[in-house]
Amino acid sequence: MCNRCVICWRYGITYQQFAELLEAQGGACAICRKDICASGRELSIDHDHSCCPQGGRSCGKCVRGILCQPCNGMLGYAQDDSEILKAGINYLLSYRPQR
Repeated sequence: MCNRCVICWRYGITYQQFAELLEAQGGACAICRKDICASGRELSIDHDHSCCPQGGRSCGKCVRGILCQPCNGMLGYAQDDSEILKAGINYLLSYRPQR
């Protein structure tokens, strides 16, 4: 199977669903908007980790979008906690150089 097919199987979606989701996102990461590698090596299907058991396949109902690996890692390191991400934004804004 191709890389995208394996990824689709793991996350409980069809290739058609994957293609529609990627098209709806304009072929880019849902967060940073950078183009996603055509080979599929640089993409991650993001899903709600609290929905499905750890280590298994996703049910497919909790898929949120397609992300590049750095953006997916950012959410993972923040443990999908919006308060941690907001704190990170506030931190960055507090150190923005005054112009």
